[in-house]
Amino acid sequence: MNIPLNIDWQQILLHFFNFSILTGGLYLLLFKPVKDFMNKREQIYQQMDAQAKQTQAQAQQLKAQAEERLTQLDQELDSKRAAAAQEADLYAQKQRQAAQQQADQIVANARTLAEQEGKKIVAQANRDAVAIVEQAMDKLVADRTAQAYDAFLNSAEEGSGHAQQRS
Repeated sequence: MNIPLNIDWQQILLHFFNFSILTGGLYLLLFKPVKDFMNKREQIYQQMDAQAKQTQAQAQQLKAQAEERLTQLDQELDSKRAAAAQEADLYAQKQRQAAQQQADQIVANARTLAEQEGKKIVAQANRDAVAIVEQAMDKLVADRTAQAYDAFLNSAEEGSGHAQQRS
């Protein structure tokens, strides 16, 4: 067998066989396990990414719910504040009315007491005035009686002196 360029087909086939065994062995020993490892790792990362996205979506949903709940609580708090302010205003108004009624009652009682005290003072003044008038009348009557007696005595004395002079 004359092969041009001194090419030995047996050597070429042996090298090809050697290369295919080496390629198959490397494929089975290195490439396939590394590829499987990389695929598993990629799946794990995809699962982690999916879980992270799901967790993030849940977190966004929870955040939205929390914000909604916070808004509701703010509205409820505002309504309760308004109700409390209204209730406080009503309570303050009732307290003012009660204080006004109490003040009116105190003023009415004071007026009543003042009127009673005024009546007592007027009655006492009337009694004092009557007593003074009675004393003045007694004095006046006593003075007039004394003057009448004195005048009678004076006229009696004059009459007796008159009578003595005539005689």
